[in-house]
Amino acid sequence: MTTAWIDGQPVSTGEAVREAAKLLSSSRFPLVWGSFDDASALREGTRLASLAGGVIDHRDLPTIVPLVEALRDNGMIRVSPGEARRRADRVLVLGSDPFESRTELFEQIFSVRPDLGPAKENAREIVLLGPASASAGAFASAAGEVRSIACPDGEIGDAVAILKAALAGRPFHDGPFEEGGARALAGWLKDAAFAVIVFDAARLDAIAIEVVAGLVSDLNTDTRASALPLAPGGAMGAAEAALWTSGFPLRTGFGRIDPDHDLVLNAADRLLSSGEADARLALCLGDARLGDHDVPTVLLTGGEGVEADRARIVFSVGQPGIDHGTVVHEARFGSFVSRPAERSSMLPNAADILSAIADEVGARVSSNDEARR
Repeated sequence: MTTAWIDGQPVSTGEAVREAAKLLSSSRFPLVWGSFDDASALREGTRLASLAGGVIDHRDLPTIVPLVEALRDNGMIRVSPGEARRRADRVLVLGSDPFESRTELFEQIFSVRPDLGPAKENAREIVLLGPASASAGAFASAAGEVRSIACPDGEIGDAVAILKAALAGRPFHDGPFEEGGARALAGWLKDAAFAVIVFDAARLDAIAIEVVAGLVSDLNTDTRASALPLAPGGAMGAAEAALWTSGFPLRTGFGRIDPDHDLVLNAADRLLSSGEADARLALCLGDARLGDHDVPTVLLTGGEGVEADRARIVFSVGQPGIDHGTVVHEARFGSFVSRPAERSSMLPNAADILSAIADEVGARVSSNDEARR
């Protein structure tokens, strides 16, 4: 069974690994990019980028850049979906329905009443702060009392800032609220046994998310409160897993002595468009695509020859959780879970290929260092 090719010709895996290492180690600034949802693949991809002196980036990171920026700069008191389900007696939902494509997560949290702590004595109250249409859909079936406050999506950040000012007793304009509405909603949150603020991280900018974090922090002066940001699991998991591999969330570069985290300068599209990245390794699983940039490429693909003709070196790899076991971020748990393989497969694990390339790059770097001494 052939699983590796160079210039379209089948070769052994070892030969393809050596050629990939040669390409990446001779590059001025290589890019390691793709579907790094599996924790092992992310770890080995980070090690490869570090040894090659390049950058690692996740293909879906653009959807959570504002959240990563806010968490990095200010932190946030967060809650797991399971704790929100069992403890939250008052939930403020920001913007258009963040559970629109997350039916299982919605049912997990809102299909039952809270049953732990002081909240178990109360029926859950839910306030939808967003467009008028946000009151429709799944929340009609939530176990609890649901009411809506109309606010355009574009004014959510301002509305949260007004709530923060009202909670602190500072002057404020009513903004999207009716007269007295902001003060009433701030008091409603303050009087909660356990308040949770839910939002879709892809629909708020970094400043709005920072304001949400500040409001949650202020609420904890008098009660318990947490935020529940909802984000694509693969990108969020990769960003968090990167913390224990490099000390930084994605995007991280290794062109200097120490890891260099920069969400703008280390963005894959910018590096490829500017020509700074003169080679790349791409892990394309599912519907991932290489894009329009034409640079020497090492492709690890889990599809049926996905854009293989655009890569110099190609490895066919198994799908995580299907062809081999995986550890991935699971939104319903707010953490990482292990999933066994669904079937027996002869396809190699992407993490193993990345590890082999990283070992070969490391050997080349050590050999070059020795030669310079």
